[in-house]
Amino acid sequence: MPPKKQTGLTGLRVGFLVLASLIILVLVTFAISGDLSLPFLGRKTFVKTYMNRVDGLRKGAEVRLSGKQIGKVKDINFSSQIPGSSDQQNNLEILMEISGNLNGRPAIERIRTDSSAVLKASGVLGDNVIDITPGTTSAPPIQNYGVIKSQAQKNVGDILSSAQTAVSNLNDISDDVKELTRRMRAGEGSIGRFVSDEAFYDNLNRTALQAEKLLLDIRSGQGTAGRIVSDPQLYNQINDTVVEMRRVIDQVNEQILAGRGTIGKLIKDEEIYNRANSLVAKLDETSARVERTMAKIERGEGNLGKLINDEKLYQDTRNTVENLRSIMSRLERGEGTAGLLLKDERLYQNINTLSAELTKLLYDFRQNPRKYLSVKVSLF
Repeated sequence: MPPKKQTGLTGLRVGFLVLASLIILVLVTFAISGDLSLPFLGRKTFVKTYMNRVDGLRKGAEVRLSGKQIGKVKDINFSSQIPGSSDQQNNLEILMEISGNLNGRPAIERIRTDSSAVLKASGVLGDNVIDITPGTTSAPPIQNYGVIKSQAQKNVGDILSSAQTAVSNLNDISDDVKELTRRMRAGEGSIGRFVSDEAFYDNLNRTALQAEKLLLDIRSGQGTAGRIVSDPQLYNQINDTVVEMRRVIDQVNEQILAGRGTIGKLIKDEEIYNRANSLVAKLDETSARVERTMAKIERGEGNLGKLINDEKLYQDTRNTVENLRSIMSRLERGEGTAGLLLKDERLYQNINTLSAELTKLLYDFRQNPRKYLSVKVSLF
C-alpha cells in the first residue's frame, strides 16, 4: 500500500505541472494573439491613427516600424470625431499596441510626433498591416494614446481598378488603330490615298527619276548647278573674293586699332564720343521737357492744355466753327451783303463798268488836266 501512495503523489505532481504548462501556454498564446495583456512581457504603449479605409486590416494585425514588427492592432472602431484634412474624411480610429524592443530599447522611443502610419499589404494576397515611419529627432516622442498622422496609399483594389481603366483605354486605342487601318486599306483619307493611289506612286517615281537625272547632270558639270559644283574657275573666283574680303576686314581692323580712317575715328576719337554723349544728353533733356509739357497739357495747364481739356473752350470753338459753317452756307446761297457781293451778277457788272469809267477818267485827266482843273484869281 505505501508504494501505491507514492505513485499517486508523483502522478499528482506531474498532473499539476502539465496543467500549469498548459495554462502558461494558453496565456502566452492569448497574449501573442492580442486577446490578453501580460505585464511581465514588457512595457506596452498604445497609439492611435485615423484612416479613411482599412481594407483587409483586422484586429491583431501586425504593426511594423520600417518593416520590423513592434506591435499589433488592438482595436478598430468608427470615430465620433473626424480629424484630418477637409478633403479626406478619416473616420476610422485604429488603436495600436506597441510592445516590441529594438536594439535593447523600447520601440516606442523611435516613434515621434512627426511619424506617419501607412496601410500596406504584407504580400500580394496577404492581409494588410500598419507600417509606421520613424520620426526625426527634432520632434518629441509620442506619448501614450498619442495620435499618429496617416498617409493614403493605393491598395491592390485601386491598382486593379487603374489597370482596368488602362486596359479599357488600350482597347479603345486598338479599335481606333483598326478603324484607321481599315480606312487606309479602303483608300479613304489622305493617308489612304497616299498608300493606295497609283497616280501618286507614278508622280513620286517620276520625281525620283528627275532628281537622279539632276544629280547626274551636277556630277557631269552640266547646267548652272553643275558648273557651280564642277567649274574650278568659279571656285577660284569665289576664293579670291573671300581673300579680298578678308584683306579689307584686316585693313579696317588696323584702322580701328590705329584710330585712322572714318571708322577708326568714329571708334577712337574722344571728341566724337563726347559729341555723341552730349547729343544723347540733349535728347534726354528734350524728352524730359516733352514729358513735362505733356503732363501740363494733361493737367489742363497753359493755352494748349486749356484748349484740349477745357470743356467750355471746346464748346465755344465748336460753336464758332458751326457759325463759320453757317456763314459760309449763306455766302454760298447768296444771302446777305457779302453773299450778294459774291453771287449777284448785276453788282459784278456795275462794279466792272464803274472800274472801266474810272479808268477812262484817269486817262483823260492825265491827257488834259486843265479840263478838270480851273484856277480863278480875283483881285479886289
